[in-house]
Amino acid sequence: MATVDMSVKLAAPAADVWAVVGDFLNIHQWHPAVDRIEAIGAGGIRRVHSGNGGPVFDEVQLERDDEGRRMRYAIVGKPFPMENYSAWMSVEDSDGGSIVRWHSAFAPDEGAEEKAAGIVKFIYKSGFDALLERFGAG
Repeated sequence: MATVDMSVKLAAPAADVWAVVGDFLNIHQWHPAVDRIEAIGAGGIRRVHSGNGGPVFDEVQLERDDEGRRMRYAIVGKPFPMENYSAWMSVEDSDGGSIVRWHSAFAPDEGAEEKAAGIVKFIYKSGFDALLERFGAG
């Protein structure tokens, strides 16, 4: 299993940041790599339409803790050179601002370890860059 663990410090309070990133069905409203979302069923599954002709894939929310500002989700299927992708996202208060943490574990395809990790890091960094633009650096 491979892992990617990244974080960013923002100037906004954790509650304000969680109101944005914690809304599982509205990632397209803050993440530049996501063009649009479709809710599947009762809303625990989102169909992600990537921007710029990227893949369309489903993600399922596995756990959610609004009080602790944490959620866990997984990719259904195999849109990238990896399997069993599961990720955790959390927002914590920190010195008048907040820290957003994004951590994942996955099984990269044989020979595609660097490529798979690079895709995940690009997704996280582009999301963090958008949050920095929206909330400012902490």
